Amino acid sequence: MQSMSSEQFAAMRRDAEVVEKDGHGEKVLRLKDGSYLKLFRRKSWLSKTVLFPPATRFAKNAEELERLGIPCPRIIKLYKLTDPYRSVVHYEPLEGITLRQMLNQQPSLEQLELFGMLAEFITHLHDIGVYFRSLHLGNIVLTPAGELGLIDISDMRCLGKPLSRRMRNRNYRHLLRYQNDWALVNPSARNVIDPYSRKT
Repeated sequence: MQSMSSEQFAAMRRDAEVVEKDGHGEKVLRLKDGSYLKLFRRKSWLSKTVLFPPATRFAKNAEELERLGIPCPRIIKLYKLTDPYRSVVHYEPLEGITLRQMLNQQPSLEQLELFGMLAEFITHLHDIGVYFRSLHLGNIVLTPAGELGLIDISDMRCLGKPLSRRMRNRNYRHLLRYQNDWALVNPSARNVIDPYSRKT
């Protein structure tokens, strides 16, 4: 992880688009060249993130997903910003459209086929040991190649073995709790997902 001064950061983010921010400041920036900066603050000096910053975890997860054949962002570089402290990951985004965007932008979408594909994708993730705690339709991307991939991957673990039934069910419950997403899904398409949460 390379140190970055406030001046270097200001130069890099010049003319950038702020994609996400909160009360603590900017969280995601889209740079002029189309790449992204994701900034993580340190929530506590007693946190394990002191030794293993979230930007590092994001990059490690991207490396592991690439090894497993799961489309994801491509890491360019990691930085440490000191004033204010942030761990920063610079990456190329995963090309495509999120399933949340598809539901909002394409009312005539063929949902049954898409959610059948999603159920198979999630089952595959679980079978190869990927536990993605931030699993929701805004973090799953349909790529131009017709594959499903993952973004915003800092909150994820690759366990190296199939997930237990308890972890699979917990992951599905997390996915299904986003009522604004599922209000846009027709019942037959949702039924493709719901039985998986009961059987796995």
